Amino acid sequence: MTIRRLVLAGLAMIAACSRQVPRADGPNVVTITTSEYAFGMPDTIPAGLTTFRLVNQGKELHHASLVRLRDGKTVADFQAALAAAMKNHTPPPSWMTFAGGPNAVTLGDTGVATETLEPGSYVFVCWIPSLDGVPHVMKGMLHPLVVTAGAIPAAAAPAADVTIKLTDYDFVLSRPLTAGKHVVRVENTGAQAHEIVIAALAPGKTLKDFIAWEEGGEKGPLPTGQWLGGITTLDVGGHSQFTTTFAPGSYLLLCFWPDAKDGKPHLMHGMGKEITVS
Repeated sequence: MTIRRLVLAGLAMIAACSRQVPRADGPNVVTITTSEYAFGMPDTIPAGLTTFRLVNQGKELHHASLVRLRDGKTVADFQAALAAAMKNHTPPPSWMTFAGGPNAVTLGDTGVATETLEPGSYVFVCWIPSLDGVPHVMKGMLHPLVVTAGAIPAAAAPAADVTIKLTDYDFVLSRPLTAGKHVVRVENTGAQAHEIVIAALAPGKTLKDFIAWEEGGEKGPLPTGQWLGGITTLDVGGHSQFTTTFAPGSYLLLCFWPDAKDGKPHLMHGMGKEITVS
């Protein structure tokens, strides 16, 4: 009788647990591993507040740019539209929207970005070019993602202590960045899509040196050290947040997204800022 009562009690507990509404104290965490040229990650995740952890296991810089496909479009449609846009130097179609994601981190490091996802079809993309100038997405670095609908448990994002607004063409900080760990909220208040990626400057180097390196066709050593992540391309009005840790030193805030008018990286329109962290 004792064993029977224990079994029945156990079954009753399981049934009670199955009736409970799922509770989340924080975001759903999804790990993305990057390499040449692929994403290692799930194909399907639930909607709601989500933290993406990008772990760079490759030999090159990689990021994970999240693109939402609307109007019933497929990955094949995305690939065809991308090829046409790159060939004809035209903007992406309106059914392709940009939802952020973790930006580039140094080999072996981890970047973290948190945002709220709506149900739908998405694709993760790496837009970063290799030394041959070909973007990683054109080497096959994309991953379809389905975000499923359902009951979304309440979850609170980590509280941000700094806000950076993306404008045409600047980064506006709510306060100076200091050494240590920060949760940074990013808001695109500009008239077109923007990103933010953060890089530590090599000793003795400046933003001017970095721009000269960019314009010189990647000749000579890159005048940066560690890449600390950020948020990949956000549409107008979009917002996300990331977490990173700063040591004292000089850093660059950069946007490489092509301009809607002339296709030049926003960096070439002045969207690069040098800051000092103390």
